[in-house]
Amino acid sequence: MKDLIAHYRKLGLLAEDPEEEDFLYDNTAIALAEIVCAYIENGKTKYEELSDLKEIIWETEDLLELKQLVQQVLDNKGGERELYELRDGDSDWIKHIENVVRILSKSL
Repeated sequence: MKDLIAHYRKLGLLAEDPEEEDFLYDNTAIALAEIVCAYIENGKTKYEELSDLKEIIWETEDLLELKQLVQQVLDNKGGERELYELRDGDSDWIKHIENVVRILSKSL
């Protein structure tokens, strides 16, 4: 997991500082969280054929960092985050993100 996060940071898709607000970073954090949640729930990712990502090994700190990134987006309801502004009023999306945070939290 640590390598996966570092890889996306190296590609410029995740910020080094989780407090940095950026549409791309928010989407990347949520996408990674969704991949990890699928792995937690199913024992595999849905993207093995596309990315060759077959196994995710994590330390608690890795999941905590990912959870915090996603939680930042969720906590910013009505705030300045572009991703939230685009999804404002979409109760299905909010429920989905809350579920992602819940699944990650259970694994901590």
